[in-house]
Formats: sequence, structure tokens, C-alpha cells
Amino acid sequence: MGDLPIPPAEVRAVLGSFFFACNQITVRRLMDRSSAMTATLWVNAWMGVAALALSPFVDSYAGSPWLAVGMFLAVGLVGNAVARYSSYRSHMEVGVGRTNALVAASPIGAVIIGMALLGERPSLRVWLGVALVVGGMVLLTSERGGERRPLAKYTFAFMSTAAFAVTPYLRKMGLLSMDAPFLGIAISAFMANLMLLGTSRFMESSQRFRWDAEVMWGAFPSGLLAILAAVNYWTALRDGSLSVIAPLIRLGPIFVLLLSFLFLRGREVITRRVVASTVAVVAGAALVTSGR
Repeated sequence: MGDLPIPPAEVRAVLGSFFFACNQITVRRLMDRSSAMTATLWVNAWMGVAALALSPFVDSYAGSPWLAVGMFLAVGLVGNAVARYSSYRSHMEVGVGRTNALVAASPIGAVIIGMALLGERPSLRVWLGVALVVGGMVLLTSERGGERRPLAKYTFAFMSTAAFAVTPYLRKMGLLSMDAPFLGIAISAFMANLMLLGTSRFMESSQRFRWDAEVMWGAFPSGLLAILAAVNYWTALRDGSLSVIAPLIRLGPIFVLLLSFLFLRGREVITRRVVASTVAVVAGAALVTSGR
């Protein structure tokens, strides 16, 4: 990022997790008056505009652009479109805390890919992490009584988890090809919105994108928080070791629980089971990513 003084990659990873959690809380409040599709499009739009405006002053553009642009487009399709929309939609199905607890399980996808395609043999630490993640997911999805959600309600949360499992690797590949994190954020945001606008017409009417100036401006804080999260994530992945940065990125659900307790009372019910399962999944995800 040029000659600007910036904190270490590890600090940026934690900041990215905090800003991501703040984004999740503000979007949940925004969706009291809009659909997940509308919220996703406006958050992406604000991110893209801000990143595009800042890119010429911050990015160096050093490297090979073609592979980088391809990776940035892929991040848009997988991360900004599928992962973000599924995450926001899941907020209304099972809640912010439960959604983010499952999203933290995304490192399991990397383990499966490594075993299936690369012939990797996970270490004992990785298997312990996988056991914690799976245990936390089972604990979360097997709630009983009034807080129980049918497993089908977690569909969007699982979709988001799968998409988020791939996104860090696409970002890392793009940034290794060209040093342009803000351009990457802009390209991925606009690519995502093209995809989402194309699919919106096929959704039920209550879930389609609808023009609403109040929602557009209401999404501005969420967009600002999203780009703060993104630039910290992207540059931390660029400058740090993936095995160190990835576990720190998984702290988001812990911040979500704390912020939900403070700002989503009446909208979000945080039980001891949710807290226990979140801690188990986050701890397991940290073990998985640090042990690979």
C-alpha cells in the first residue's frame, strides 16, 4: 500500500474480523426493511465505488494483470455474490450468530480439497480441529425446544460456508499476481452485482432487488464496514503467511456474538449452546488452518 504506515498483517487480520462482524450486525438491522438481495447489492456497490476511487492512489499495479483480474472476478462470483448473499439470507433464517458460527467452519473445505485433489495427509492437529468443528456444528444444529431450527433452515449458512472456504485462496492468488487490493475489491464487487442482478428476476418477489433510496443510503455504513474488512483481509493475506492469517480471520463469529448481545436484543437470541458451539468451531478452525 505504497508508503503509508500500516499495522502488521496479524493486526490487520484481527481488524478485518472485527469490521466484518460490525458489517454483519448493521446488515441484519438493515434487513428489517429490505431483502437480502437488495442489502447485498448495495453493500457491494458502496464497496466497489470506494475501492475504485482509492485504487489509483494506493495500488501499485505491479505484476501480471491477466491472472489477477481472473482471480478477482472469481472472488466476486464466489465471495461477494454467493458467500455474501447466502450469509445475509441466512441471517433471516437462523440468525446472525448461528450463521457466522457455521461460516467459521469453512477451513474444513480446504482439508477436503487437499485430501481429494492433492493427496495431503492431515496432521493430528488438523484432525483435532476437524473434530472440534464438526462437534460444534452438530451441537449448533441439534438445538431443542423453542430455539430449535429445522436443518433445512441452515441451507444458506452451509452454502455461505462452502463459498467462504474457497475465497481466501482466490484472493491470495490474485494478489500474488498483481499488487492491487483496492482494484481487486472493486472488480469483485461489480462482478458480484452483475451476477446478482441477473439472478434476482428469477427469485420470488419478496426476495428480489428493489430500488429504495432509503435502503441505498442505509446501506452506506454497512458498505463502509465491508470495505474496511475487505482491505484488511486482502492486505493481510498479501503480506502474511496464510497459516497465521487464516486463523485470525476466523475470529469474526466471536465478535458477532458480543455485538449481537449489545445491538440485536429482540432480534437475536444467543443461548449457551450457540456460544459453546461458536467457540468450538472457531477453535477448531484455528487448529485446522494453523496445522496445514
